[in-house]
Amino acid sequence: MSRILVIHGESAPREFIEERAKRHHDAVSVRSIGEALGAIANVQPDLMIANLSLKKPEALELLRHIRRNGTPIPVLLVGEPAAAVLQPVAAKLGASGFIEFPMEQEALDRAITKVLQKHKEDQGKIPDISAEELRANISVLETDLNRRMECFAGRNQVYIQSLILGQGRTSKPRIALKCALRKKFGYKPDVYYEFIRDVCCNDPSACPAHQEFQSRHSA
Repeated sequence: MSRILVIHGESAPREFIEERAKRHHDAVSVRSIGEALGAIANVQPDLMIANLSLKKPEALELLRHIRRNGTPIPVLLVGEPAAAVLQPVAAKLGASGFIEFPMEQEALDRAITKVLQKHKEDQGKIPDISAEELRANISVLETDLNRRMECFAGRNQVYIQSLILGQGRTSKPRIALKCALRKKFGYKPDVYYEFIRDVCCNDPSACPAHQEFQSRHSA
């Protein structure tokens, strides 16, 4: 379960985002960038979700701080549609994504999953086994995901992965998918449960490899 720190100066939006982030993650919230910087050491977030506002673009200061200090925490920005004009500046400062507020639960799930997946890939790591996998009957979960698969490249490709660790030990079984389409377009082919659940089985257009495929074949 990933740790998420939500930063928003208004209580209602802050609680709205925090509650939705808690669907699959361990989320806490603070009111300001100053509080967030003070909370990082205690919370040790895997991701920060910060409000991007035209009136008070404090999120840009957060990005500058992270850039100056080399803090390896991705930042997902949320804001009203008008704040989208700040996206190019935010992207140059290292923002990992932007999503309009208010958002549906599934849209936030996808945005969080995409950011965490890319961050792990950039670090050369794989995501931890999710709490859902640990609780569920893994074979039933595999069957259900293959049934729900929306992406053509992932059909019947979900499998149970268990790695040999040596000395007769194996890793805990987990859900995985090795995607030939991602490999074709230069992305790491291996994706795991949360990405499969939120992107492959829900909205394949959120996958960069799927986007490139569609772009080439619609030209």
